[in-house]
Amino acid sequence: MSKLLTETFVQENVINYLSDVKGFNKPVKPTGLREHGVDIKMKHKKCGWYFLVECKGDPGEKVISPEGWRSSAMNSALGQIITRMHTDRKAIYGGYNYGIAFPYSFKSRVLAKIPYYVCNRLRISIFIVNENGEVEEYNHRKLKVIQNSK
Repeated sequence: MSKLLTETFVQENVINYLSDVKGFNKPVKPTGLREHGVDIKMKHKKCGWYFLVECKGDPGEKVISPEGWRSSAMNSALGQIITRMHTDRKAIYGGYNYGIAFPYSFKSRVLAKIPYYVCNRLRISIFIVNENGEVEEYNHRKLKVIQNSK
């Protein structure tokens, strides 16, 4: 069995990925587990684009039904990011991109269950973090290829 990845671990690695690979500034202070608001909010270094990401970790060892817990956590992350979507900025002046981030144990469920056309319309990317801290990003184009091949 692989080790359980915490929400904090997922959050830290997505921040590093967005900063190092995608060119976003590191947040001044990441949101703590008990704080209200999105888990990650980062502004791009060269333009007015923001990335808002909701993160989830693995279920604890005492959870009776880990797959049921993952399903619930996936739905919760989607609901949380949707309720934080902004409509007051025009894309020409900058805008918002959204993401949901999960440990690797969520990968097959998330990539199969979240429709690519929803990710396209809502500008949502899915981030999957493995136990080495490596991040895989799935935008609507990658999801379409995966979902249409089944």
